[in-house]
Amino acid sequence: MSYLEGVALGAFLATLAFLFAFMLIDFKLSNDDWVGFFGNIVVALFSIGAAWLALQGNKAQLQQAADLEEERRRRSLAAARAMLPAVLSEICQVAQNNLRLRFVPGHGPIGSELPAATVFQSMPESVIPVLKEVIQYADPASQDRLSNILRHFQVFEARRTGTETAVLQPLVTEGQLLTHNAISEVLGWAAVYAMAASAFEFARGTSSSIPPAITAADVRRALFSASIVLENYPLLVQILDARAQGGRLELRWDV
Repeated sequence: MSYLEGVALGAFLATLAFLFAFMLIDFKLSNDDWVGFFGNIVVALFSIGAAWLALQGNKAQLQQAADLEEERRRRSLAAARAMLPAVLSEICQVAQNNLRLRFVPGHGPIGSELPAATVFQSMPESVIPVLKEVIQYADPASQDRLSNILRHFQVFEARRTGTETAVLQPLVTEGQLLTHNAISEVLGWAAVYAMAASAFEFARGTSSSIPPAITAADVRRALFSASIVLENYPLLVQILDARAQGGRLELRWDV
């Protein structure tokens, strides 16, 4: 029961209580007084009934407006989501390229058909308008995940250090600061790839929401898709496992 319905019901019960109390107090009413008394009851009942009907009409109008707004939101989301798979593919390609910049070429699996990564790539201009529209109409969980992809991309793009960061050599078990910086950058772009990849089912309409977090397996798949043979990079695997155990695969915005 809503607040207004409660008020109407309370007014109705209070009216009845007052009229019956008046009847019990004064038993010596004339016939005309009884007619007036019950007339007041009838008037009160009709007044409360009219108020209740008006309230129900207002509720129906509000519900209809809410239904129309929800239908508009669903249609807008469907239209925006139609472009989302292409945008997610662009994000994955850029993240894949940028993480491969930190590896010495020539150590990928035999038969890899990925083009050589030679130049750092920024976020394509077409990405933000589509993500912005989907975020506007998506459910809260998906809004947060898509916003998180944008935030991560922007952070790792801003952290780019160019030639100041080392490239990763195979079979290295210990590294200097520059090596750890390179691994951090690689894992960052792998996380961006994993977050974008986790949104594909939502983009295709096969899932109602985007998963709330990525896992170490998701990051490993991102590296595998970039033709990175993890067995050749034990230090990278060690740091990846440590981050996974500490819940630090994604950046934390609350610290």
